Amino acid sequence: MIFTTTEELRFYFPTHAIDTLDPFVGVIDNSEHDFLQEKLGTPLYNALCDWYEQNDPVGSGSSAIDAKDLPYYNRLLLLSQRCVAYDAFSRAIEFGIVSPNNGGINVPTSDDYGKVDLAAVEKFRQRCITEAHAAVNRLLQTLEDWCKEAAATDNDSADSSVTGDSVAERDEIVTLWRQSRYFYLAAGMLIPSARVLQEYLNIYDSREKFIQMLPDLRFLQEEILTPAIGENLCAYLVEFATTGKIPNTEEETDTAEANSQLSTLNSLLKKARKYLAAAVENRTLVLKTDKLRRQQAHDEAVRLLASLQQYIADHQDAFPEDIIKTSPLYTPPPAAIETTPEPKPSPVCSDPAAAQGEYRNNRRGSTIFVTPMLD
Repeated sequence: MIFTTTEELRFYFPTHAIDTLDPFVGVIDNSEHDFLQEKLGTPLYNALCDWYEQNDPVGSGSSAIDAKDLPYYNRLLLLSQRCVAYDAFSRAIEFGIVSPNNGGINVPTSDDYGKVDLAAVEKFRQRCITEAHAAVNRLLQTLEDWCKEAAATDNDSADSSVTGDSVAERDEIVTLWRQSRYFYLAAGMLIPSARVLQEYLNIYDSREKFIQMLPDLRFLQEEILTPAIGENLCAYLVEFATTGKIPNTEEETDTAEANSQLSTLNSLLKKARKYLAAAVENRTLVLKTDKLRRQQAHDEAVRLLASLQQYIADHQDAFPEDIIKTSPLYTPPPAAIETTPEPKPSPVCSDPAAAQGEYRNNRRGSTIFVTPMLD
């Protein structure tokens, strides 16, 4: 477990009067395994538990999580504890308002505190749920930022305040988190992250919502978009979206042709993402969308897909021949029309009688000519 003392709990519920966490061990353990572990992934969660047992973590404060001198595992612990605290008490609050006994249940009361009404209990529970999901988004966003830091290869762009031990710790966290399904980059997707989807559809910048929408996005890309434009062309576009470079080119070129191709691919990628965003808004149940807006999103998706297909057909010269030829949108260029010389007109004879005589004489040379029999 990563949550064992009431002092840690006070960072998130400053007015609590709990003497021991023993009655809450069950719900805290459930929250860690049902709510937190899938976000971190089992390898990173286990590593965090080991670090918590072997170290004396620094407590939370107003800016402790962002402190540069705080170890990465300590920062990860504080972010994770916040998720667990709010989720655990959203589960535990309903157990706390009744007290089971041998004869039934009672409502525990205290002389120091007034009895809380059910409306206040529900309001507290909903607030804990909201804070738990906000904490998850903060956790995922921080891990995403650490991944981008670790991926930086230019030492000049790296943070000079990060020491060698901290870099190793951060890289270990990043490597372990890559094994989680909540890793921020969805491989093989035209919309690979929550930040990209947010540009086309308002998901409130929620990493959690993006991960929940991934099955819908995969279905739309693999079952509708790919057959509509061709499997090879879709893979070509995914590679461009992943690298930001024209596929199958070893060196960057600054020719007019390359710039034109790059512009075409950028426009095509934006159109594809607009289509996927509209289609997923119509399909997904993760977002609360009313019936009218869902129908509008459907109509937009149909129009955007048709526009996308027309754009490919109009710019097929921008794609490699072996790629575009496998697309159902490919139109072969018109074949060159062979020009044959026009037959020369037969000379016109001005004397009809002479022409008739010439015809009679010439027809005797035909293979089908039969000499008339005379009586």
